[in-house]
Amino acid sequence: MIGSQTGWQALQDALARSSPACEGDERFISDGRTPTLSADLAVICAACPVLTACRTYATKARPHAMAGFWGGHWRGKPSQHE
Repeated sequence: MIGSQTGWQALQDALARSSPACEGDERFISDGRTPTLSADLAVICAACPVLTACRTYATKARPHAMAGFWGGHWRGKPSQHE
């Protein structure tokens, strides 16, 4: 399994080469999880130049510590405010 440091470095390297479409988009960290929002974010992720590094980091390096929409999927639990 990939370590969190290795996964983080791979993601940072990918981000140094390309900017992700999610950059600055608050919907990726929102608690408002709806089917429509999930579908919209998945479309953005599908075309992202750092998708593979993002997904690898989110699923293998830190699967229990992630929150938000990472690598095409929701991670973590929504907040109590939902």
